[in-house]
This record gives sequence, C-alpha cells and structure tokens, in this order.
Amino acid sequence: MQFKFADFFWNSHLFKQLQYLKMSLSKKISKFINGFFQICKNPWLLNIIIDQNENWEKKTPNHYKKGLNQVSLDQLFPNFDGKLDTVAFLDGGSLITDLLLLKNACKEFEQCKYFEIGTWRGESIVNLIDVADDLNTLDLDTKDYKTYNFSQDYENAHGFFIKDKSKIKQHLGDSTKFDFSGLNKKFDVIFIDGNHRFDFVVSDTKNVFEHLIHENSIVIWHDYAFSPEKIRFEILNAIIKGVPKQFHKNLYHVENTMCAIYTPKNYEGNILKLYDNPKRIFSIDLKIN
Repeated sequence: MQFKFADFFWNSHLFKQLQYLKMSLSKKISKFINGFFQICKNPWLLNIIIDQNENWEKKTPNHYKKGLNQVSLDQLFPNFDGKLDTVAFLDGGSLITDLLLLKNACKEFEQCKYFEIGTWRGESIVNLIDVADDLNTLDLDTKDYKTYNFSQDYENAHGFFIKDKSKIKQHLGDSTKFDFSGLNKKFDVIFIDGNHRFDFVVSDTKNVFEHLIHENSIVIWHDYAFSPEKIRFEILNAIIKGVPKQFHKNLYHVENTMCAIYTPKNYEGNILKLYDNPKRIFSIDLKIN
C-alpha cells in the first residue's frame, strides 16, 4: 500500500491542533481589534484597565504588598462604643464600624475640631454632632457637578442629612484647588473621603498634612479597602505617596472597617489574613426611625 502523507496529515492530531490554534488566534486578533476601536471611541474605557486593583497591587512597594498593619478598634480606643442615629445603608455610604471609628476618634478630644473632605449625603458628619464642637466639610459646589458628569439624582442627594444643621460649616470647592492654608486652623480629626482617584487622594493627603494637622491629630481615609478584608491598592499607594515618610510608621488599617488611619500613637499591628476567624464580635441594636 502506498503511503499518502497528505491523507495522513489532514487527519492527524497535529492538523487538528493547528486548526484550533488558527481559530484561537483569529478570536484573539478579532478581540484585540474590537477592543482597540472601542477604546478609540470611548477613551475612558482605558481607565478601567489601568485602575484594576491587580495592576495597582503590582505597583505597590514590596513591604506594603500585604497592606498596612492592622490595629483593632479597641486597641485604638479601649472604651470603644457608640450610638448612631443616622445610617442609610445605601451605596456610597460607610460601614457602621467606619462611622463609630470617626465618633470614637472625636471623643478623644475636648471640644473636638473636625474636618471632612467629601461629604455627599452627610451621613458621616451628622453622626458627630454630639461629639465635636467645630464641624467642617469640604465638597464640590453643585455648579461644578457637570464637570464630572454627575447626574441630577446624585446632585439631589448632596447634603441630604445636613441641610438643616446649622452647627456644620460647609466649604465648597474642588479639593485640588481649595486654599487649605486660608482656613488658618488646625484640626483634631480629619476624614479624607473625597474623589478616590489616585491623584486626588495624594493631593488631599498632602494638603491635610501640610496645613491641617497638629502633633496629636488623627487622620482617617475612607475606602482604603473595598471591604474589611480586601485592600484597595490604589488608595494604599496614594496614602504612601501623600503622607510624609516620617509618619509612615504610624499608618494602620483599622480592623473590621474600610478605613486606614494615621495616629501619632504607636501600636503593635498584625498583617491582614484573608478568611481569618473573627477576633472580635459586635452586637447591634437596630431600629427604623
């Protein structure tokens, strides 16, 4: 029988593998071309790729790959407790533990002076009325919302909880352009919760440490983590860049919260361990007002 190489080849495993490779490459090339044209039409799509958490994690200095050392709420505040009168449980808000972190921080100071960057509904600051005497917020003027393509519904939600609260002083403006030195005042507790893009967090952080803190001030960043056990590396990198190096040793992730904290006090921290057993259990008494 005459051996026919052509028949052998067309029916061989090698040919089938080559066919599969061709189809696979065609799909990848097609996806690449489609993706390229989508980005050309919608350049903002590129930010989704650039800002992926995995990409920011790769940029993180090696000694911060596992995040900031964690400290517990009762390490920071041995008498930690509190009551919250206003919690919405809506997107863009804070965890109960985030809000109580702020409240207990303010309780550390007599006649606490508090400054907040990024207010939106006002849920965080309204819960501090009974523990702080000097309450200040900085948020975008609604006339600037169109610059950031915020919807009308978003604008309507702005300041929802603080519209009738005369004790709260509202400063309006873009935090990257705001004259912090013009406040001519130092604050006890500062909460950074504005635009969460890297450059904005770096700018806000630098301004706070340059103009607003005194030797005992506490600084808290919201959304350092997506959840208490998932670090948001873009924010971590921004904090590292924005905080002067001499203060890095006093940066911590507060357990059971989405917050990072700067405190002048030193604590023995621990590394975040995913799926670790709970070390602390909380009790909640909840009602609808």
